[in-house]
Amino acid sequence: MALKSMTGFGRAEETRDTWSLRVEIKSVNHRFLEVVPRLPRRYQGLEERIRRRLRETFKRGRFDVYVQLVGSPPEGQAISVNQSLAQQYLAGLHLLKSLFGLKGEVEVTDLLRMREVFTTVETEEDLEKLWEELSPVFEKALAELAQMREKEGAFLEEVLKEQLERLKELLREIEARKEMAFQEAKKRLEERLKLLLKEKGLDPLRLHQEVVILADRTDFTEELDRLWSHLRQFEKTLGEEGPHGRKLDFLIQEMFREINTLSNKAANAEISHLAVEVKCTLEKMREQVQNLE
Repeated sequence: MALKSMTGFGRAEETRDTWSLRVEIKSVNHRFLEVVPRLPRRYQGLEERIRRRLRETFKRGRFDVYVQLVGSPPEGQAISVNQSLAQQYLAGLHLLKSLFGLKGEVEVTDLLRMREVFTTVETEEDLEKLWEELSPVFEKALAELAQMREKEGAFLEEVLKEQLERLKELLREIEARKEMAFQEAKKRLEERLKLLLKEKGLDPLRLHQEVVILADRTDFTEELDRLWSHLRQFEKTLGEEGPHGRKLDFLIQEMFREINTLSNKAANAEISHLAVEVKCTLEKMREQVQNLE
């Protein structure tokens, strides 16, 4: 796939006995590659591995990674007994029994009602083991995200190709009007020369300089040639492998610069109108290119 979008979403979920794991990855446009993981405490030690996997797979974009753990893996928790507090509860219960002449014996079930006596704590586990636990779900979400970015990239490529064809049509129309624009410029130049010739004491050197300056100002052949060159480079890049978002964006900027100069030089109403159409098409292309990796 030649082009990939920076926009995508991937999700995967897995249920295991009494607990489940869900991973969601969302990506949007960004100048560079940025990863923002939001992980449960159990997996926070895996942040760098997640960043590494995304850097291995993608080149640009902002990635929000959400990991949700529902329930607890059996090996992920342990029971902690507060013996000191239990002894105080027992002593207190025996004291109350003695003071008020209460019947019955103090049982284990009495202590179970004391929540502070028995608490669950998360246990620290080996990062390799945790990655084996998380990675299958993470990789499924990652694959779905990559597939969506490729699919969106293919769509953007088709849109850009259509806009390229429109751009070619407009440049051909400008090319067809080039001679007419030159003739109009020549006519204006002749009128300007007639005015100069009427002036007393006309300097021949000044006359020659005026001719050269006015001729140069109206000749947009060079700008048109560069526009075609950038367009062909853009079209060629679309078919090449690798991330091309920045390169394509640069080429569009260069085409903007050339069409502005061309329009100013031509000083022709029809060409100016066509130049506006070229700019509108380039703006649409730039919007699409900014979504590319």
